[in-house]
Amino acid sequence: MPKLTYWVAPIKYDSDRYSIIGKTRKSVLEQLDQTDSPEHYETPVKKELYYRDAFDLFEWVSGEGGSRS
Repeated sequence: MPKLTYWVAPIKYDSDRYSIIGKTRKSVLEQLDQTDSPEHYETPVKKELYYRDAFDLFEWVSGEGGSRS
């Protein structure tokens, strides 16, 4: 089964849609450095998503509730 690996720094005080995401921990940390309020985000964590096929992945990213939680 294919796997998508990404990193996320969840936002503390707003909707998950405003969390910072990236392919690598380094890219998330760089984005945190560029934000005006890095203290509004939690420590980046690694996430892994297993999916069956491209359509399964599409449903995940376009579904209600988003994909960042």
